[in-house]
Amino acid sequence: MRKYHFLFLVLLFRVMSGTASPVDIGLYTDCKPQDLMISISAGKYLLKGDGKIISDTLSASILEFRKQGDSIWVKTLERSLGRYRNLSLTAIAPGSSFKLRMIAPAMPLRFFEDDLFLKSGTDQIRLINHLDIEKYVAGVVEAESGTIAEEEFYKVQSILCRTYALANLGKHAGEGFNLCDKVHCQVFRGKTRDPHVYFASRSTKDLVAVDNDLRLISTTFSSNCGGQTANAEDVWGKPAACLKSVPDSFCIHMPHAHWERRISIEDWKSYLELKHRYPVNDSIALSYALNVPKTGRSVYFTDRDQRIPLTTIRNDFQLKSTFFSVAQKNDSIIITGRGYGHGVGLCQEGAMQMAKRGYSYSYILNYYYHNINIIDIDKMEFFKEGDEAGN
Repeated sequence: MRKYHFLFLVLLFRVMSGTASPVDIGLYTDCKPQDLMISISAGKYLLKGDGKIISDTLSASILEFRKQGDSIWVKTLERSLGRYRNLSLTAIAPGSSFKLRMIAPAMPLRFFEDDLFLKSGTDQIRLINHLDIEKYVAGVVEAESGTIAEEEFYKVQSILCRTYALANLGKHAGEGFNLCDKVHCQVFRGKTRDPHVYFASRSTKDLVAVDNDLRLISTTFSSNCGGQTANAEDVWGKPAACLKSVPDSFCIHMPHAHWERRISIEDWKSYLELKHRYPVNDSIALSYALNVPKTGRSVYFTDRDQRIPLTTIRNDFQLKSTFFSVAQKNDSIIITGRGYGHGVGLCQEGAMQMAKRGYSYSYILNYYYHNINIIDIDKMEFFKEGDEAGN
């Protein structure tokens, strides 16, 4: 009998009433909020402090929350509402949303939907947005992809975002929320302002990507693969059945497809010798290191005994990718590169072009991820029961 490890997460994630599933997102997790203003922009909210109702009719209200000692001081423009360790703003009307402006540290205004929890931490106010996952998905898609792509591309990103979220619900369990709003999880800046992004999320509601064993796939992607995606094992040393290299002609004329970097020969020789013990005094070895053609993706810089991982060179010189060639020019080498990012999984700029040319979200996902299935998470119990019956 197969083990569907993610089903337990899915079952926890669904709510008994059948309404939209919520997710808890840690906000501003890297800036230690001290003082912020919240303005109710739509609907009504219930405000509680340490479990007690402070107000049950908040609408078009402005509130300030400030860290003071081990508590949070909350006030309106006119009066103080007291100090509390934990506060919550709970939506009590459909379509409720609010604006949040960070005062200390100062940050731009953002829009959020549904509920907000505020907790007094050791040196900050911890903020958690409790919201419908589809609203979260739409916010991530806009933050990760912008607002100038085709709707079919937004559907692709929506499915990948939702799949990642379900597979990583416990990532920040020790901190009291599911996912953070940074690159560490998925970038989330609040409510999407683009109706096309929102529609893409809603039109793919509950759809996730799974492999042939019905396990949620690894939804890795990069900005541009340079014309060929990479095998997972060539980048991270561990294979993944769905993350296999595929050619990609769709991205080669896009903004991040090509780049160059010039490095002096002396700096290059010193780097190779000191860090990798490369025999730069060997004229044949040096000639090879100064002129490295690139016809396809590879794992190592050289095929000689001194095999230097390309990922190491990329990190050390802050290169855009590991997909590059080297050519000597006077007293320098020119590193001519292709792509931007690790190159594993979806190529964003390639997928954007495919969407513009009329390819469906399903075709695009199956092009970049090997042997996957797009399935409604509500159907998973059915497939599980069918597998158990067969065994």
